[in-house]
Amino acid sequence: MFDVGRRPWVTVDGAETDRVVATVVQCPTGALRYTRLDGGAQEDTDDITTVVPVPNGPLFVRGKIRVTTPDGTLVADETRVALCRCGSSANAPFCDNSHRAAGFRSSDPQAVVPVAAGGDPGSPAEVCEPQDF
Repeated sequence: MFDVGRRPWVTVDGAETDRVVATVVQCPTGALRYTRLDGGAQEDTDDITTVVPVPNGPLFVRGKIRVTTPDGTLVADETRVALCRCGSSANAPFCDNSHRAAGFRSSDPQAVVPVAAGGDPGSPAEVCEPQDF
């Protein structure tokens, strides 16, 4: 389903729908999304909004997320996003991986390392390889 050396890097042709859905909902950034056309359930929004700081990287946010400008203009209405915390993103407030070039290092020693098991936010290296955090 994933081949980071090819464009597009995601090919779902021939994959079982439930396998595609299971993979997409693990993507911590929301870069992967789906719309069921077979009558199956659409993506659920987590009941609780969670924020997981990635060491030396973005904040992974899951739940009902509305991002607006200071004047109230809607920027995004999502279930999963990766928010910049290095201040270098050209796509602020979203992470664009600028933290890597900027040499950003977390100052919080309590930063949580995301885990992929049990529906918790997963490592992009395991789920969304091209994000490359």
